[in-house]
Amino acid sequence: MRASDRKNISLLRKEVIVYMLIGTAGFFIILLGFILKPPQTYYKLKDVALGTYVNIVIGSNKINPERIAKAILDELKRLTVKFDPRNPRSIIYKINEANGDWVSVDEETFTLIKASVRFAQITDGAFDPTLGKLIELWGFDVMKPHLPTDDEIKETLKHSGYKNVLFDDKNMRVKLLNGIKLDLGGIAKGYALEKARQIAKSFDPNATGFVEAGGDIRIIGPKFGREPWVVAIKDPRKDEPMDFIYLLDGAVATSGDYERFFEMNGKRYHHILDPKTGYPARGTWSATVIAEDAVTADALATAAFVLGKDWRFVVLEFPKLGGHVMLVLEGGTIKKSGTFKLFEREK
Repeated sequence: MRASDRKNISLLRKEVIVYMLIGTAGFFIILLGFILKPPQTYYKLKDVALGTYVNIVIGSNKINPERIAKAILDELKRLTVKFDPRNPRSIIYKINEANGDWVSVDEETFTLIKASVRFAQITDGAFDPTLGKLIELWGFDVMKPHLPTDDEIKETLKHSGYKNVLFDDKNMRVKLLNGIKLDLGGIAKGYALEKARQIAKSFDPNATGFVEAGGDIRIIGPKFGREPWVVAIKDPRKDEPMDFIYLLDGAVATSGDYERFFEMNGKRYHHILDPKTGYPARGTWSATVIAEDAVTADALATAAFVLGKDWRFVVLEFPKLGGHVMLVLEGGTIKKSGTFKLFEREK
């Protein structure tokens, strides 16, 4: 994922004349388009998958877009079951319950777990797919969060760390050491959005639209085949947009402390845990990442949030990994990589 391996997503900047509002799972997303000719018909499908609300907007002049949208939804629901660590039918559940034994997995699972570990390596553990036991301890896995004791966190933290994931490439097997548990929540949604785009393009290479899940968006194709979708990034402390980005292709993901949280004694405890402390990461209100693909955007948004206090490192180094970053730090200070600004409207 060197910078040289990434292509900048080109932009078009024109006056906005069509608005479409979507609100999901703590995010406030405005998608704006442009009408330069009679609009292509877009089929819109809303449902629940991946533990959140999903919005599928598809246009095609070749295939009935409803057929494409339903195929995408079927795939999202398949992946919801497959990678849910709490579902006994899930391959992740099977790996977590294997008591440290080798587990044979399919190529899709093997590739995704390897990708998650690779992101952990290149972010020095800021993104970590092995926090399953910590997430359970905090209660965020079942939406019943509570404040653990310091001793509980310290003990549970011993059973995490991406270096405890072993791979048998020859036999396509995975093994977990030290009692860790996988939770791919920080990357599985991005993978699902990539699969959604692949499905749309398999039906019609010229299909356009987008798929949105919990605020993360994968562009399938430019609006009406030529114009950018414009995404408004939510202000983490107000129910309104604070910035706009223009995308013809690619993906955008946001991690924020306003998605899932509880408050105790005037302090907010959110679900994005710092792998080094076991506590919710501090110093950042939200992190938005634009990338060429949704897997990169999803993983790096989590890592950028965790590393927010080291914002200079994030805005300078993440573009080399393929992520263009905007951070909203505690107090509301905004920091952006120079590459992120390429996706904004000219002032």
